Amino acid sequence: MRVRLVEEPPAAWNDFVAQHPAGSLFHDSRWAKIVNGVVRRRPFHLMAEDVAGVCGVLPLFQVRSPLTGRCLVSSPCSVYGGILARDEAVRTALVERLRQLVREQGFAYAELRQHADAPADAPRSDLYVTFIRDLPEQADDCLLMIPRKSRATTRQARDRHGLTFVDGWHLFDTFYELFVLNKRSLGSPSYSRAFFLNFFEAYADEVVLHGVKHAGKVIGAVMSFVWKDTLLAYYSGSRPECEQTGAMNFLYWKLMEYATLRGLKKFDFGRSRVETGAYHFKRNMGFEPQPLPYWFVLGERGQLPNVNPGNPRFQKVEELWRKLPMPLVKWVGPRLRRFLP
Repeated sequence: MRVRLVEEPPAAWNDFVAQHPAGSLFHDSRWAKIVNGVVRRRPFHLMAEDVAGVCGVLPLFQVRSPLTGRCLVSSPCSVYGGILARDEAVRTALVERLRQLVREQGFAYAELRQHADAPADAPRSDLYVTFIRDLPEQADDCLLMIPRKSRATTRQARDRHGLTFVDGWHLFDTFYELFVLNKRSLGSPSYSRAFFLNFFEAYADEVVLHGVKHAGKVIGAVMSFVWKDTLLAYYSGSRPECEQTGAMNFLYWKLMEYATLRGLKKFDFGRSRVETGAYHFKRNMGFEPQPLPYWFVLGERGQLPNVNPGNPRFQKVEELWRKLPMPLVKWVGPRLRRFLP
């Protein structure tokens, strides 16, 4: 067996990812191509091979930032990543090659965004959790999955406020506007339009857009990905009136129905920081948090990064960002994104 660096993953890489139980959208080479081409992150992918072919993969990208220095992330612009290995021997070989790479290249650290399989002595971050739940066999049962209080809000959104569920690529401009609007309200830079447009070409009908309308106006939208038997509701945006009408409760209920009708088995609500508004919203929708402990290989400095919205150091920057006009946010945001892991 050997572990080697690859700049562009071969077709066998994707075959291995598709067959591995923990293989995710973010291990797929299509995601790597978009990250490298649009966000401009240099790849340092590791691939293990033996006589039978590919037996392990680790997508890695370099991030250069004044906040972190040079680091490796698996995978940036994503919630999951890390090592996929056929067995323990392959996993160990990939970990050792990663440690060697961090040493040789002088990286500050490598961050692996994976659920499990971390070495016992690896530093970890418990900042995030994820929310994944099985879907019912019948779409009509999706409403019953939602706890009573949130279920009442969802019904009121439909019956009292007259919200409707819409889908299609014609929603893209509205979706992008709402996504940037939400990012600004959170004090966080957004991605470019090109970043999202690349998904349409790369994933075809595996990426879908849905929205919720109120009085003929789209007030909330979600871009989701279909991966294996799962719908991952990943990027979203909404207007302030969503909170008053229960629009996002309604939208995610209808997304669960959509996934069930499509024959999918699981709904992935994505990650959230513990005890944030998004965390509590997902719990109120009937999803229980699952640990998502990212783990690290540290460089010579031996320090864990602390680049996240919960860091008090960024409070004034976030306050300033919320006050910027939308045209400036759209122009500056994607340029700043290149410096964030």
